[in-house]
Amino acid sequence: MMKKTRFLCVLFVILMVFSIIPYGSVRAAEVSGDRTDTFLETAPNVPKGTPKRRFCIVSYDEYIPFSKQLYYILSGLESLGWIKENSIPFTAEDIEKKKIYVDEMYGLLQEADIGDYIEFSEGACYYLAYEDEDKIASDIKKRVNDGDIDFIITTGTSAGVFVKELGLKVPMVDFSATDPVSSGIIDSATEGTGSPYVWAQVEPSLPLRQLKYYHSLKAFDHLGVIIYGDETISGVPDIEASSKEVGFSIVKYNIDEQPRETAEERDAYYKMVEDKFRKMAEEDIDAFFLTVDLINDMEYLMPCLKYLYDKKIPVYLMDDVSVIESGALMLISANDMENVGLFVADVIARTLNGAEVGSLPCVYTSAPSIYVNYEIAREIGYPLSFEFLAACDRIFTVKRETP
Repeated sequence: MMKKTRFLCVLFVILMVFSIIPYGSVRAAEVSGDRTDTFLETAPNVPKGTPKRRFCIVSYDEYIPFSKQLYYILSGLESLGWIKENSIPFTAEDIEKKKIYVDEMYGLLQEADIGDYIEFSEGACYYLAYEDEDKIASDIKKRVNDGDIDFIITTGTSAGVFVKELGLKVPMVDFSATDPVSSGIIDSATEGTGSPYVWAQVEPSLPLRQLKYYHSLKAFDHLGVIIYGDETISGVPDIEASSKEVGFSIVKYNIDEQPRETAEERDAYYKMVEDKFRKMAEEDIDAFFLTVDLINDMEYLMPCLKYLYDKKIPVYLMDDVSVIESGALMLISANDMENVGLFVADVIARTLNGAEVGSLPCVYTSAPSIYVNYEIAREIGYPLSFEFLAACDRIFTVKRETP
């Protein structure tokens, strides 16, 4: 009875921490009050003979969560009538199983007949990590001026900041940035974005809410984090806020951005990262929070995490459920990709119908999902009740290989 009572309390904490708001309560039309202007509709409502809007995508690097979220945005546009039914040339399952990254998705979309309203401009997909940023900026500006790009989608913080600072006079929407306000993509999440041409999806204070939940499951006093690159992208402001609110200290290491394109560069980078994990395991920590971009290549994950697991230190995750399958302990995810995709598609649709993108609502609060690696939990002695496991969205049973 005590276990059941405690579990119900944990569920209550989840609901309170994540402040669940159904998607229907934040749709752009409702925020607009009684307005019924045609340009606020989501179904296609453009004059006959209007040329297709030509899309561009800017991303930072190859990252499967960006691919999956982009798919659900496209799926949302399909459900709203902007993309022809059954014309998207890949599925969410394809992306996961075949590791289809954004640039490959773009190439397939460029070749496909996806209907009368949208097309993807030839070659207008860019990776900031692998290409010269000055050349990308020059190319995008020229193509916008020539009418070859009418709409830009950006993925994550770095790409959002990069395109926003170009000052283009075409709509831009950004998704999956950790904190679009702190990073400067938009001025406010609730009072207009600061530019009629710029919009970014906002998931309020995700790391703060995640860490409050993790702490409610098994209290920790000292949290380890290794930050790759920009601290805002890695959620450091929210991690620090959670530390003060919940009551734990932070042991933080920082790593500057490194080249990871070639096999030699990746091996050198992950050798350095593994050394950081070895040192972190010697610190007085009793939990570790794995943030974004630190380990993107899963074959390097367990050689790093083994130092923590040998000390029975749980590894909590900020993003990407595939990392749980590969060996992290737990993810409380607020990224409801399907409904976030529809939310972003809704914004794109209204903009294509004439709305000013910078005036549309940015905030979407997702319902939480819970993922856990049962074998890792058992190996490190992490307590998981039957009631907790019953509430998980997915349980992985991947064992850690021992040397």
